[in-house]
Amino acid sequence: MSEILKLVEQHNRYRSETLNLQASENVLSPDVRTAMASDLGSRYSLVMNDHDAYGGTRYTQEILEKTMELTARVYRAKYAEVRPTGGHIASQVVLLSLMQKKGNLMSIPEKYGGYTGYQNGYLPQMFGLQNYDIPYNHETQEIDLEKTEKAMKSSSPSLLILGQSFFMRHYDLKPIRELCDKYDCILAYDGSHVMGLIAGGAFQQDALDYCDVLFGSTHKTFFGPQGGIILTNDEDLMNRFRKNLTWRTMDNFHPSRVAALGVAMEEMNNHGREYAHWVVKNSKSLGKLISEGEVKALYAPWYSETHQVALASYSLERRKLDFRRFSELLEKNRIIIDREGRVGTAEITRMGVTDMKKVADFINRAVEGQDVSKEVQEYVSGLKLSYWGEPE
Repeated sequence: MSEILKLVEQHNRYRSETLNLQASENVLSPDVRTAMASDLGSRYSLVMNDHDAYGGTRYTQEILEKTMELTARVYRAKYAEVRPTGGHIASQVVLLSLMQKKGNLMSIPEKYGGYTGYQNGYLPQMFGLQNYDIPYNHETQEIDLEKTEKAMKSSSPSLLILGQSFFMRHYDLKPIRELCDKYDCILAYDGSHVMGLIAGGAFQQDALDYCDVLFGSTHKTFFGPQGGIILTNDEDLMNRFRKNLTWRTMDNFHPSRVAALGVAMEEMNNHGREYAHWVVKNSKSLGKLISEGEVKALYAPWYSETHQVALASYSLERRKLDFRRFSELLEKNRIIIDREGRVGTAEITRMGVTDMKKVADFINRAVEGQDVSKEVQEYVSGLKLSYWGEPE
């Protein structure tokens, strides 16, 4: 057997015996995996001026069109673009389409959970732009509107981007929209972490009511393959986005990925509402239950409105742990989280978990020095992918 295939088998076995609590990951259904592993995986597609430059794409084109239509329906949007090969690519498309060189944008600061890619030195530097911080209250997880208006007066941004990597609470979009209108600024929403919750109606349902564009990745709370989508109700904006796809930010859109996304969209359309609401319930519950032990979650008493819980670093210091050592300790006990202090509930919810007592107990006992690895392995072996509810 190939050495790489041996490693793949080892990875599959390893991850199948762990409890995945990473905020940036989810699990693919067997049907989505079937689409990913189909003949489409070795085919090429290059759409130019509403036609494909390659022959043999009869079904590829139909898959693309149906996936776009379904995506628009799931998000209650007029227009959807599913060809970006990642959420970061979708971000590039939005910036290239909505800004001129030497233009100014505003985003949530990285130190308060904002996406690193929008900070100066990354995407702004690549495209000749300047990023300014949106004033943000870390304690309440809210945008400071008064300070934001002052910042907009001084920096004159043409684009304001909402969205965070550490994403705990919805935005009050109406006054932000009013500020953008007042200062002639486009309002964009990077929902990479919460696209599945928005699709399921459990979080920020008014995103497209107030924002000019909603975009993000398809593999976090949305349980699709890794990729990106862009949604808007403005035809002119969508035309601008599409001009910045082929030969600018990408060429081949990876047909197997789009087919897999289409299958995941069908699943979300039929079963996603209950899933998304359970994700949020589980996060609130997990934050509370973890905090009853030695590890503390931030933002009590509400803890989270999304799929992730933020841990308090001071509660780990008693055990001489930082976020990295804490993650490594949990991994020895077959519990997977990131190295940044986030605990996610999207994947375990997809696996049918609705009671966080056992999960919180595993975490707190591991921190106390107990070996819970065998218990976790046994617990995980009893989980099964859940589709939730009945088709709409």
